Amino acid sequence: MAEKHLIEAIGKKYSAMSRNKRIKTIRSLTDEGSGFIRKFFPDFYSEAFPKRSRSASGPWQSSSRRALGAKTR
Repeated sequence: MAEKHLIEAIGKKYSAMSRNKRIKTIRSLTDEGSGFIRKFFPDFYSEAFPKRSRSASGPWQSSSRRALGAKTR
């Protein structure tokens, strides 16, 4: 199976999963230093390992839209 077809098949499989199951599976397959998932599936990787930012006044916080939207309420 060609690499392109394999990547497409994996993408379809993970897209069909529920969000929670997808995150759990991605985290079990990789750690933050792994390159395959990060390289070929950056959306799934960022969903499983959200980026964090440091605010000047507090601890590390999620920079996701949902977290940022909750702060303004």
